[in-house]
Parts: sequence; structure tokens; C-alpha cells
Amino acid sequence: MTSDRSLYSRRQVLSLGRKALLVLGMGSIYPVSRYLRSKEAQLAVGRIASSEMPLRINWQRLGQTRFWLRQGNDGVEAIWASCTHLGCEVSYDIEQDQWLCPCHGSLYNRDGKPVQGPAVSPLVRAEVKEKDGFYLLHQPPG
Repeated sequence: MTSDRSLYSRRQVLSLGRKALLVLGMGSIYPVSRYLRSKEAQLAVGRIASSEMPLRINWQRLGQTRFWLRQGNDGVEAIWASCTHLGCEVSYDIEQDQWLCPCHGSLYNRDGKPVQGPAVSPLVRAEVKEKDGFYLLHQPPG
């Protein structure tokens, strides 16, 4: 013998589903807003690095930031190490002489130009200025 009556009505199931989606949506607001307000989500405008930092021809990371510095042909260069595909943090591999994205496999040459996708845009360069013994890194225009 089977019963045609279910434990919950369709209306109750839909109401429970709406409430669950509302709770999930509200729960994601805090972490997303925290990320958007974080320093990591923005280029570090005005971040200061000591001019006494030994600069080499190879890229070197500036502290715990996504800025990397090197001594280029035209002076000090800075690059923002975020993949232009979806923003994952890339790192410079000295042995392979290229930037590697661990998330989706994008590869960039030593100057930040993509050589393997899915990224198609180069890594973002930052402007470097020397003032009173410090290099000031500025957000590039655009």
C-alpha cells in the first residue's frame, strides 16, 4: 500500500529552498566585502621599498605583496604579479625564466607577456619613482 501524501508540500519545499539561498547569499557578503576592502584587492599605491634593497637582474618579491622588482635596462622595474586571466597570484621561476600561474596554467615570459593561455594580456606594470631614497610604486593608469 502506497500513500499519495508526501511529507512536505511543494510550497513548503520551495519556501525552504528560498530560505536556504537567502542564507547562503547573506553568508557570502562578508567574505566578499572583506576581500574588496583588503589591500590585496588593490594595487599598493604609494607602497614604499627601501632604495637600499639590493636589486638584481632577476625579479624579486617585495615583502608580502604582489609587487616584484628588478633592475632593468632603463632602471628599476615593478610588476604586479596577478594573472590577467582571473587574478591568481603568479610567481617568477628563475630556472625557467618565466612567470607561472598555478591556477589555470598561464605562462608569461620574463617581461610579463603571455606565452601560453588562457591569459592573453600581459602582467600589469607599476610605475617606479625614486624620491628621498625610496622607490614609490604607483598604480599604472587604466
